[in-house]
Amino acid sequence: MDSKQAQVKSYLDQHFGTGTPHKNGEMSYYCPFCNHHKKKLQVNLQTQKWHCWIDGNKGNSIVTLLKKSKANKTIIERVSDLVGQPSKHTHNEAEDRRVILPEHYIPIWKGNDSSPHFRNAIHYLINTRGLSKFDILKYQTGYCEEGDYNGMIILPSYDENGILNYFVGRSYYGQANIKHKNPEVSKDIVGFESHIDWNEPITIVEGAFDAIATKRNSIPLFGKKILSKVRQKIIENKVKKLYISLDKDALGDAITEVEFFMNSGIDVRLVTLPGKDPGETGFIEMNKIIHQTSTFDLFDLVVLKMSL
Repeated sequence: MDSKQAQVKSYLDQHFGTGTPHKNGEMSYYCPFCNHHKKKLQVNLQTQKWHCWIDGNKGNSIVTLLKKSKANKTIIERVSDLVGQPSKHTHNEAEDRRVILPEHYIPIWKGNDSSPHFRNAIHYLINTRGLSKFDILKYQTGYCEEGDYNGMIILPSYDENGILNYFVGRSYYGQANIKHKNPEVSKDIVGFESHIDWNEPITIVEGAFDAIATKRNSIPLFGKKILSKVRQKIIENKVKKLYISLDKDALGDAITEVEFFMNSGIDVRLVTLPGKDPGETGFIEMNKIIHQTSTFDLFDLVVLKMSL
C-alpha cells in the first residue's frame, strides 16, 4: 500500500469505521446501504472498484461511493484530490458492459481427471454442494485452473435466447482468501432464464446454488433484492403462482415484494426455511416445504409487518 492509498484508507476508516485489509488493496467495511451485521462492502484502493456482496450496490469510483453514502464534504474533497474526480459515465459502466465467461473457463465435462483442480472441483460440487451429475451438465458448470478465477467453480446463466447474461465464481478451496467473485455487470437480469417455464409456478431464491438445489423453475437473484427485469417478466408472463424464499435478513425486502405481487393478482407464497438456505436444505426437503406453504393473504401480511 503506497502513501496515497494509505491516506485514502484513513478517510474511508473515518467515514465507514475501521476497515479490514485483504490482499491486492482490498478493504472490507460495514455497508451503509444494507446495514448488514458483517463487513460486506468491498473497496479496492488500487482500482477504486467497490461493491456490496449483499445488496448488489457497486461502482468504479471511491468518490462516488463517498457521495452516495453521504460522507462529509471535507472527506469527499480530500479523497477526490488524491484519486481524481469520477467520469460522468462511471455509474453506467456495469450496466453497459457485456458479460463474457472467464478466459480460462473449462467445462467440467472437458476437465482432465488427473488434475488436482478437476478433482477438487468435482468434490466440491458433489460432496459439499450436493449437485448431481445431471445438475452439473444441465447448468453447464465449469471451473478455472488459472487466471482471475483460479480455483473457482463457474456457474453461467443464460437468457431465454441462450445468450450469457451473468455468471458466478465460487472457490472450491475452503481456505481461499477470496471465496466469491462475480463479473462487474448488472444483476438486473433473469437468472437461469433458459431453464424457466413461465407457465409453471416460479420459485425465487438468492443464490445460484440455491436455485440448483430447488431444481424446478427456480430463479436466482444473485443477491437479496428482486430487480426490475425479474419483476417485469413475472407480470408480463402472467405467472399464476410465485414462491419467494429469501434469507431471514432479507425478510423486509421479501415482504415488500410479496405485497407488490399480491396487488398484481398473483398467488404469492412466502417460503420460510428452518435456519438454512435452500442449498443446505436440499431438494427433497426444500420441495416438501414449498408444497406445504400456503397462500399469503392480507392478514398474514399485516401480522408479519407488525412482527418486524
